[in-house]
Amino acid sequence: MNSLNLVSLQIDDTHIHFKDGPNYIIGNNATGKTTIFNCIKYALGLTKSILHGHISKIELKICINEYDFQFRREIGSAHLSISHKGETYKYRALSKELDEFLRDALSPTYTYGSDTESVLALLDFCFLSEERSTNRRQQWEAINLICGINVSLVKSVEKDIHTLKKEVSKNIETERIVDEFSRSLAVRLNENVKIEDLDDIIELTKGRFFDEFREKEYLLINATSKLEKIKERSDFELRSKVSEIEDAFFSLNQYVGFERRFFDDLELFIKDRSKTMSYREETFSRFILVLAIAKVAKEGIYNFPQLIINDCYLSFDLDNRTHQKSLSILDDLTSRNKGLQYIEFTYKDEVPKEHVVLNLNARGGLHVFNS
Repeated sequence: MNSLNLVSLQIDDTHIHFKDGPNYIIGNNATGKTTIFNCIKYALGLTKSILHGHISKIELKICINEYDFQFRREIGSAHLSISHKGETYKYRALSKELDEFLRDALSPTYTYGSDTESVLALLDFCFLSEERSTNRRQQWEAINLICGINVSLVKSVEKDIHTLKKEVSKNIETERIVDEFSRSLAVRLNENVKIEDLDDIIELTKGRFFDEFREKEYLLINATSKLEKIKERSDFELRSKVSEIEDAFFSLNQYVGFERRFFDDLELFIKDRSKTMSYREETFSRFILVLAIAKVAKEGIYNFPQLIINDCYLSFDLDNRTHQKSLSILDDLTSRNKGLQYIEFTYKDEVPKEHVVLNLNARGGLHVFNS
């Protein structure tokens, strides 16, 4: 999968320029950090609306596989425009057409080649917010997509098979009723009239009538068998890659001071509320999970766009030591993986000054973005 990097963001007359590696936007509460975070999602078409009384237009320049794309969207508009190679395209936010455009640009790969999987879901996974930490089902599906598992394809086939199974069951019941009727008819006719080969005529008529039923039964058997094979292979691929992510996840958590006993199983950790961790510990570990994915995606075949945009909710520290450890992990990741871009919105000013791209506090506290 091609990497995606933010180059610059313009919110009305305010410009923010990003660079490879770590980028920090510093600001106290109510200075506009989350507003900028939401503006990036809005410009990309990942959200339908944004409520803000002081912003009119957002422009976002991104780079995918060394090609520039210019995203433009006005506040209150359901559409955004994308300029690329001298052409301008207009799409509705969260639309199938926008998804297809970005899928062509990012070129994700799956166990079974498919054009039905959502790239928007992959990009949304890169935006770390409090909402993302609580939507457990969506997070697990996104990890499936990152691992190259055909989530939409399997769901679609399962739905079709369920519909076909209901139809076959209905057909079987219809055939049973017709069988009972034909037996009753044969008895009555044989008792009252002489018709040669009546049984043969009835069976021939039933055979012609139920041929379509038989075909659907065979189709159901074959489709169910193929689905089981698809799920078996997908499960194997998923377990293999999740195991790799799990190892990195456990290792990074141990590095920041969390014991392995907190994490019985990565899938359970993602899907369920941990009973052995505080909310702050669990939320911070979900942040570590994304760093673990970025780490394994550097060398493996994963659908990860090498982009992490972190609102301050997921990067709060449990203590100063833990915060320093997380900075160390980020430094190691960005130094080893030159394609990884990390953007964090934080209230902490002790982050490396050379990586600060905007200090909202320096603008006098209440910023123009603040609503």
